[in-house]
Amino acid sequence: MPRRARITSAGVPHHVVQRGHNREATFFADEDYFAYRHSLKEGAQR
Repeated sequence: MPRRARITSAGVPHHVVQRGHNREATFFADEDYFAYRHSLKEGAQR
């Protein structure tokens, strides 16, 4: 059964947690982490 959609409101911040499968590492190099943060920042600005 799928999870219910989250309720979102414009202008309200969200707490984001990034985890890998079975809580394994998601980022293996600093470059991966910085690329993720860059993409996240661009999405937030849009």
